[in-house]
Amino acid sequence: MGKLKNFKQALDYKKAMTTHLADLKDQHAKGLITEERITNAEGKLFLHTQTAMIEGSINLFQADETNQTFIEYGLAQFDEELDELSDEMNAYNVSAPIHLKDVTIQPLSNPEVRTTMSEMIVYSDQVVGLSISFQ
Repeated sequence: MGKLKNFKQALDYKKAMTTHLADLKDQHAKGLITEERITNAEGKLFLHTQTAMIEGSINLFQADETNQTFIEYGLAQFDEELDELSDEMNAYNVSAPIHLKDVTIQPLSNPEVRTTMSEMIVYSDQVVGLSISFQ
């Protein structure tokens, strides 16, 4: 258990790996990474849960802060409110939110059915893997 003021200092390994790979794909798409030995950097990044495969653009919080989406605004407000709480409060870092945009969810039980939405938060404890696919 850690102090709430140290909550942001804890590292969620699944979220860190997922956002790192998404950032590298973004950098490669922009021409910032030119490694010729990377052969599959143009595929789509998918998160896998126990029940679905989720495709979406992972928000790395590099967006224009003057034109935030509802979830971006809500996460920023929540962060400010956490900073105002007493240092005596404790918190567990069980999982971290992964903010996705332009999401498509494909249930494993019925792959023909796909649900799309503009935004979604997936908590890292629900992620069992990630992959790059060429569809």
